[in-house]
Amino acid sequence: MRICFLGNSHAATHLRAAASKRGFLLCDNPEEASVTFVSEDTSTDSEGRRDYAPILALIEVAKSGTAPIVLTSQVEPGFSRKHGVDYHQAETLRIKDAEERAFNPDYIVAGYAGAPPHGAYARYLEAFRCPIIHVTFEEAEFSKIAVNMTLASQVENTNRLALAARKCGADWERISVILGYDKRI
Repeated sequence: MRICFLGNSHAATHLRAAASKRGFLLCDNPEEASVTFVSEDTSTDSEGRRDYAPILALIEVAKSGTAPIVLTSQVEPGFSRKHGVDYHQAETLRIKDAEERAFNPDYIVAGYAGAPPHGAYARYLEAFRCPIIHVTFEEAEFSKIAVNMTLASQVENTNRLALAARKCGADWERISVILGYDKRI
C-alpha cells in the first residue's frame, strides 16, 4: 500500500514519518497512491481571514489520482464536504512532541459523508492501534477547532494565574505542582 502526502506543513512531515515507521510505502504521486493525504497549514491574513488557496490547489493535485483523499488541514466546518475530499482527519499534533504523537496518537478523528473508512484508508487507521472516532465532516472539522480553542484557553488561564500569583507573592511554579496533584484538573 502506497501513501502520498501532499503539503509542506509541520504535520505532514511527522505524518509521513509515522506512516513510514508503520511500514507503509510512501510516494509523491497521487496517481500511484492507495491513499492521498492533503496536509497544508491554513494561513491567515492580518484580519484573521483564512487563505484556502494552497489547500485547494493540493486537493486538485490529489484528484489526479483515484485514491481516497484525506484532508488534515484546519478548515472551517463544511469545507471538506464542499470541496470533494473523502475524509477529514483532525490532526492533533503539537510542536514539542509531534513525531511521537504522530506515531502513537491518543485517538484519530475520521470525518466523512458516506460510508465509514474502508479499504486502504481503513487499513492505515487500524495500523495505529488507537481509538478511531467516526463522525461527520463538520464534527471532525469542528473538533480540531475545539481542541485548539481549549488548549489556547488553558494557556490563557495559566498566564492569568501566574500573573495573579506574582502579584500576591506566591511562587507560580509551586502552585502549578499543587495543581498537578488535583485529579480534577
